[in-house]
Amino acid sequence: MNIARIRALAGRIIRQLLRDKRTLALLFIAPLVVMSLLYLVLTNTSSVHTLALVLPTGIESDRVNALIDKLLPGQDKLKTINISTNAIDSTLNNGDADAAIVFPPDFTQQLAQGQKPHVQIVLEGSDPTVASAMYDASNALVHQLGVAIAAIRTQELQGGQGTPPFISNDIPFTIDGPRYLHGGPQYTFNDSLAPVFIGVFSFFFVFVLTSVAFLRERSQGTIERVIVSPLTHAELVMGYVCGFVLFAFVQSLLILLFIILVLRVHYSGNLALVFLVSALLTIGSVNLGIFLSTFAHNEFQIVQFVPLVLGIQVFLSGIFWPIAQLPAALRPISYILPLTYANDALRGVMLKNSNIGDISVQLTALLIFALLMIVLSSLTMRRQIA
Repeated sequence: MNIARIRALAGRIIRQLLRDKRTLALLFIAPLVVMSLLYLVLTNTSSVHTLALVLPTGIESDRVNALIDKLLPGQDKLKTINISTNAIDSTLNNGDADAAIVFPPDFTQQLAQGQKPHVQIVLEGSDPTVASAMYDASNALVHQLGVAIAAIRTQELQGGQGTPPFISNDIPFTIDGPRYLHGGPQYTFNDSLAPVFIGVFSFFFVFVLTSVAFLRERSQGTIERVIVSPLTHAELVMGYVCGFVLFAFVQSLLILLFIILVLRVHYSGNLALVFLVSALLTIGSVNLGIFLSTFAHNEFQIVQFVPLVLGIQVFLSGIFWPIAQLPAALRPISYILPLTYANDALRGVMLKNSNIGDISVQLTALLIFALLMIVLSSLTMRRQIA
C-alpha cells in the first residue's frame, strides 16, 4: 500500500469538493437550515385541541366555564368554546373544534323529573388519533360537567349565590355516541396518513425521475440531435413535457391503486377527485424537475435539491402539524408550498368526502403552481434549444 498514492487521490477529492460550492453548501449549510427549521417547528408549535359545548337552556356559560377551569386544572392543551345546536357540524367541519358535547335544552328539567337525559358526544373524526383522545376527554368531562350543571340549576332555582358545591353521587343520565362527522371508529392512524403518502410520494419520485431523465437528455447530447429535426420549439417543449407527464400520471395512478387495493385504507370521497389533485401536483412536479435540472451537471447535484424541494415541504405543509399551529413566522412559507394545498385537498376528499367545490381553492392553487412551472421549464428548454 503506497501512502503517497493514497494521499494524492485523497487530495484530488478534497480539491474537487472545495471547488464545488454547491456540494459544500449541501454538507455544511443545508443540515443547519433543516435542523433550525425543525427546532422552530417543534419548540413553537402548539397542539391545543378545542372542545365545543352546547349547554342546556338557561345555564350561564360564564359559570360553566369557571367550573371547567376547576374540573380541568392545568389542562393548557384543551380549551372550550360555547356554540348553539345548529352550529355543531359547521364548527367541527371548519376546524374550529375537534369535538362537541351536546346537552339537551331541557337537561335539568329532565333530571328534576327523574328522567335520564341523553348527552351526545360528536367527534370531527378526520384524524383518528385526535378523535380518540377527544372522546376520552369528553367522556371524562361530561360526567362531572353534567353533575355541576345540575347543581348550578338547583342553586339558581333556590335563589342561592356563589359557586355550588360538587355533588359526589352520580346523577343518572345517558351518554350517546360518539357521532362522527367524518370518518368513523373503523378509521385508523394509517388511514389519516394515506392522503399524505399519495401527495408526498407522487411529488418526490416524479421530481427525481424528471430531473435525472432530463439531465441525461442534456448530458448525452440528445437535445442537440433533436434540434436538427423539423420540430418547432413549441413542439419540442410540449413533446418533452407530455412524455414525462405520461409516466408521472401512471405512477400517480399506481400509488393510488396500491394504497386503496393493497393497503386497503378507508376512504369516503371520490377517487377521481383524488387522481385530479395528484395529476395537477405531478404536472407541476414534472416541470419543476425540468427547470431545476438546468442548474445541475450530474445526478449528485440533483440530489442536492432534495432537502430544499422536499425537506421544507414535509415540515411546513401540514403533514405532521396543522398550519394554524405552526409559528406565525413560518406560516407564509407554508402557503406558497404546493404540498400544502395537495395534502389539504387529498385529506378533504378521502377523509371528509369533500366535493370539487369544497376543494376549489386548493385545486386553483395547484393549477397556478403547475402553470408557473410549465412556463419556467419552457423558458429553460427554449434557452437550451436556442
